[in-house]
Amino acid sequence: MANRYQNLIPVWIIIAKNKIQNQLLTPSSSFLFIIGKIFYFSFAVITIYTIFGNNRNIQGYTLPQALIFVVFFNLLESLTQFLFRSLYTFRNILIRGDFDLDLLKPLPSFFRPILSGPDFLDLPMIFIQFISLVYLLIHYHFSLNLIDSSVLLIVFVLAFLISFSVHLSIAAFSILTTEIDSLVALYRNLGKAATVPTDIYTGPLRFILDYIVPITIIYTVPSKALTKILSPNTLIFSVIYTLIFFSLSILFWKKSLRHYSSASS
Repeated sequence: MANRYQNLIPVWIIIAKNKIQNQLLTPSSSFLFIIGKIFYFSFAVITIYTIFGNNRNIQGYTLPQALIFVVFFNLLESLTQFLFRSLYTFRNILIRGDFDLDLLKPLPSFFRPILSGPDFLDLPMIFIQFISLVYLLIHYHFSLNLIDSSVLLIVFVLAFLISFSVHLSIAAFSILTTEIDSLVALYRNLGKAATVPTDIYTGPLRFILDYIVPITIIYTVPSKALTKILSPNTLIFSVIYTLIFFSLSILFWKKSLRHYSSASS
């Protein structure tokens, strides 16, 4: 088991090199993809400016906080897509029967469906979004002390653990049902709801975003930590819930593997 995790980073680096070489072979399509991402990001920021144009605050959030929320949301979304993009092609791997061979390799069983396809076309947007975030923090005089930075690091790790867990759960569902596209689309659409703080939602949608597919922990909690409005109770809840959700996703993944029918079966 230890050898499987020791091989993870070297293999990921090799795959990443091959991936970026393939994407460089089609520069025109890659350029158009990046331009589309820039327009989408710009539109999201303009939308926030428009919404807050005639209002000093909405649901207790000011324009600077809302701008930081939307920029940080896009940054986190780009980072998770960069790391976990291979999930989108996992169904084809299952149908072809290639996953049989992956299970025999000295790598974690979740490597192929989750980590084997980093998308380097997201890197330009990650850079733009990071620079935009730094600019907003400086422009609106948001500063982080050691405690604030530590809390932000904790919730940042929690966000990626939850995102990994959701992607792993979708992969587990795909093993059991060979259905993945609709689940990915559902997750992406729910994620868009976090463009604004999920506190503004009520009823069943708020329950789904907080507990069923914890989009709140992925996007809203880190943004609250960055703007220093995260309460201690929310932080404690996020840590406990993330550990539970992560453990359940691992158990679900292992159970799905026991029910996996290989191509040769």
